[in-house]
Amino acid sequence: MRVRHGITRVSTLASNALAQGGAMSEAPLHIAAPGDLETLVWRMAALREQFLASGEVDLSPMRAVIRDSWQRCRTLAVNAEVQLARFATASDRQLAELRERHTTLLRAASPILARLRVTLGDAGYVIALSDAEGTLLDVDGDPHCRRRLARKGLLPGSNWSEAVAGTNAIGVALATGRVVQLVGAEHYCSGWQDVTCTAAPVIHPDDGKLIGVLDITGDYRLARPFLTGVLAAAAAEVQRRYRLEWARQPARPPRTFPGWTPPSASETHAQTAAARPDRATRLAAAMRAISNAFDPLYTPAVITEQMGRLLDATGVALVEGASIDRPQAYFWTVPGEAGEQALALLQTAVRDPVALAWRSCPEPFVHMPHLLPQLAGFPLHDIGGVILVTRPAQAWPATEQQCGATLAAHGAAMLRYARLYTDLQAYAAQTEVMNSLVFFLSTLLDPVRQLDAVVQRILALTRLDAGLIALKEDQRLTVAGPPPSAIDQAQMSALIETVFATGQPVWLCRRHAAPEPLPWPLADFCDLVALPLVVNATSAGVLVIGSRAHRHISGEDLSLLLTIAQQLGLALSNARLRQMASENEALRQANQLKSAFLASVSHDLRSPLTAIRASVEDLLDRQHAVSVTENRALLCNIARETARLSRFVDQLLDLSRIEAGALPIDREWVELAVLVKDVVTSFGQHDPACRIETFISPTLPLLYIDPILLTQVLWNLIENAHNYGPPAGPIAVEAFCTSTQLVISVSDRGPGIPPAERQRIFERFYRLERDRRSHRSGSGLGLAICHGIVTAHGGKIWVDDRPGGGSVFRIVLPLVNDEPPAWLGEDRPA
Repeated sequence: MRVRHGITRVSTLASNALAQGGAMSEAPLHIAAPGDLETLVWRMAALREQFLASGEVDLSPMRAVIRDSWQRCRTLAVNAEVQLARFATASDRQLAELRERHTTLLRAASPILARLRVTLGDAGYVIALSDAEGTLLDVDGDPHCRRRLARKGLLPGSNWSEAVAGTNAIGVALATGRVVQLVGAEHYCSGWQDVTCTAAPVIHPDDGKLIGVLDITGDYRLARPFLTGVLAAAAAEVQRRYRLEWARQPARPPRTFPGWTPPSASETHAQTAAARPDRATRLAAAMRAISNAFDPLYTPAVITEQMGRLLDATGVALVEGASIDRPQAYFWTVPGEAGEQALALLQTAVRDPVALAWRSCPEPFVHMPHLLPQLAGFPLHDIGGVILVTRPAQAWPATEQQCGATLAAHGAAMLRYARLYTDLQAYAAQTEVMNSLVFFLSTLLDPVRQLDAVVQRILALTRLDAGLIALKEDQRLTVAGPPPSAIDQAQMSALIETVFATGQPVWLCRRHAAPEPLPWPLADFCDLVALPLVVNATSAGVLVIGSRAHRHISGEDLSLLLTIAQQLGLALSNARLRQMASENEALRQANQLKSAFLASVSHDLRSPLTAIRASVEDLLDRQHAVSVTENRALLCNIARETARLSRFVDQLLDLSRIEAGALPIDREWVELAVLVKDVVTSFGQHDPACRIETFISPTLPLLYIDPILLTQVLWNLIENAHNYGPPAGPIAVEAFCTSTQLVISVSDRGPGIPPAERQRIFERFYRLERDRRSHRSGSGLGLAICHGIVTAHGGKIWVDDRPGGGSVFRIVLPLVNDEPPAWLGEDRPA
């Protein structure tokens, strides 16, 4: 329990600051680009938590202006858990008086605030003007953002100096006289961790003293460097207009006269008491302050403070819960010895059965002078609690009883609403986390192969430090996780095996550990959670995530982590199913290819074998009756079919080498015109009826290729053009070069290739649908071999439609920049 003047709380409350990141980077921390903003916020949050915990932390990566402000806040003993700004004005009348004292500044700044409001529109910013003490005089901006920031106390009359609100843009600007922008955890107090604020001081045009501060505040994601320049220009304009407004005001002589004497102290006290707001006005101000506190961690403290100020108490305690031994209590006391005595009395009272019994009292006000004369109670029926009040005055007039009961009922209702609102926010945040994770998993083609990215995304969503995923399939363990936040697998092996064996989640916390040692090591982690992943019947997984700083993991957090594990297990299971379906489809296609291959091979082998067998049997049957001419014809048929069979076997061998990446390429410098001429001549001898036209550029350079393989490509293309084209249709072979490539094309006047099959014809054993239906002979190997040979040379091959009908097979080969040997030029023909 911590005791201090002002607000003291006794309960275990979850911290709002989230410790992020592992070891801090040595790179300076500054206002980053929007894309790097999240990383900056997390790193600053970790640095802030370490600074608040011990104070012995290296702050050199921080900006000097923020580092100095944190040190000043520590010196001033600023409460780092503040969630709501304090008000320097207790009533609307005091606020009006404050604004009247700064009429000149408000007049000068009013058109500037209006211009900023129009410029920023509804982009999510609030514009504020404060005086030289840090008290806000005017607030304008996006209505939705104003309502949200009003719950933090960003209202006219609230004070934002460093001594009250810690490190914030207004306070830093007042302390340094500089334009400053803060984002997220650069703020010292917990209540401002989710905002960004930019402030520029307004200087008096004559004496150079600081007279106010212009501020722009919004969500931390809206941090933009250009706002500093905008505010600096706006502050200079306010300063200029301030001089004009000051010059318009008439001089006011001092209001003194002879014989005037200052009033006595008693008269001053009487005037102050007379000027003090009445009880109803104070009650309205207290209810307004409680209504603005929507943080359930801080609302009880606001209730106790406002109750104490309303009833002129020296101490107030708010007690919740049904427990007598360990009630949850919040204390407020006045400064000084009276506050210390009140705190001691209240600490005893919160354990007194008589005082605790007031929680169930049906009356709105309880006072027992014979048992607890110094205490009075206001039961909180909505939350099952009571507010205990102690003050010097023993009498309790009916007016004060009614005001206290009204404020207690309003405070209980607002506390219940604040907790409900927080629960709804937590539910919305969890829903957003799950939606983001589901969307991310849906974008991954194979989450199993991208587990590192999955872990990194989960860590970003949960704001934890490190994690890994362990998958076990057929007793084979696979572990994956992002290297910057990796967990030592050896240290976690026992924990992972336990989760695999039991199928139950495990949560380890160093602060909540029992006196006996834990069954599993925590290594350098403070919180560690291991969650089972149900993938399928033959495989399972474990998600291990942890934080090196204490995170106050709650039951809702564990529920969210379990939901994340279930969703991840479902995504991995679906990925397995998709993989199995893909493998089954690949097996089905392989089976189809195998069937097509067997059918093609059996046909292509049977045809030449049948012809050879028929010729041999004819020779054997009529060996003495066969004439020389018939004998020669039969032998030529045997030789032709044997060559055909040998060529088919060679194609199979070539295709196997291509698929294995072992196709030997014996490059040499070749003249393409000569090579094309040799191929055309050889094919003409093979089939004299074939007409082939060549169009070869005379400026072709020497090519560094394998002439035998390229001859095979040209032969296959010309043979396909002849087989599928009309008998009288000529085949065109064309070759030319660009600055970097050689282009060869073989054109025919055949039926063409359907667009849907132009890519597949280069697959092994694939044949056009129309050829399969017509039972046209062919192995489906020629174009696959051509594609492999061209690819091995670093080139490309494809097919296009030929204008006027037919197909054009194009080959593109890269030109080698190296010069051929000089001796090659001596043998080239002129």
